[in-house]
Amino acid sequence: MKVARLATEDESQLRELMREVLKSPYLSGERWAVSPPEVIRDVWLKIYEVTGEADPVKPVKAQQNRKALQAYPVAKELVSKSPDPLLQAVKLAAIGNSMDLMGDAKEEPMREINETLSKFVVDSGAVEELKERIAKARRLVYLGDNCGEIVFDRLFIELIRETHDPDVTFVTRTIPILDDATLQDALKVGMDQVAQAMENGISEPLPGTILEKASPEVRGLIEESDLVISKGGGNHDTLTEEESLSGKVSYLVQAKCHPYCTIYQLPLGALIVHNS
Repeated sequence: MKVARLATEDESQLRELMREVLKSPYLSGERWAVSPPEVIRDVWLKIYEVTGEADPVKPVKAQQNRKALQAYPVAKELVSKSPDPLLQAVKLAAIGNSMDLMGDAKEEPMREINETLSKFVVDSGAVEELKERIAKARRLVYLGDNCGEIVFDRLFIELIRETHDPDVTFVTRTIPILDDATLQDALKVGMDQVAQAMENGISEPLPGTILEKASPEVRGLIEESDLVISKGGGNHDTLTEEESLSGKVSYLVQAKCHPYCTIYQLPLGALIVHNS
């Protein structure tokens, strides 16, 4: 409903949308073996079908990127002055996941970032393993998530390139979905200055990465990569189903909902670094 109200103010359309959504087999208990991004895809298609609006979140995405770019110089200074710059960059990249339409809007991202930095620590063992993976990687695929967040991904990739200089490909969504970054969004924050930027080739509004739906080029890059860094819940929820990637994916995400807290035994809002 939050997204639908960005697409239309027509209450009759909103009622029609909810009637259609509530027919979903996912919400009536008929189908359980499905990932959350697939449910979101089908709801999003209903929004488009009812309202005719393919990207209702576009203004919100631009705003998230503007706010994050304003915070970028301060974040960069935090990294450069840190005794462990890579750790700081990892934490900032994970915290960037909080700049999400589906959560609370962050009017002052750096204040939120500093509060989270002081409140939560990350698993030091997981971070050390990620550092080792980065040091060994010559080909790295970085799967992006939300707008706003991608500015902190850029900062992390900058540091990776400065310290180890692998070939890095940053992958975005192809079709707009929620506040996830498209290639156009990534280019607007200068991602092409630090990595090769490209779309995932998935021809549906899916807020995740299902390999069989991705373009042959992206599948080939992931297969040939030494390391895949996966950002956000949607990529986490889909890629953890991909057995072929076991042993080469590192997930960075904030525990924004209770299932992550249960899986990783962490409090709500904690930063997750998980190496599969």
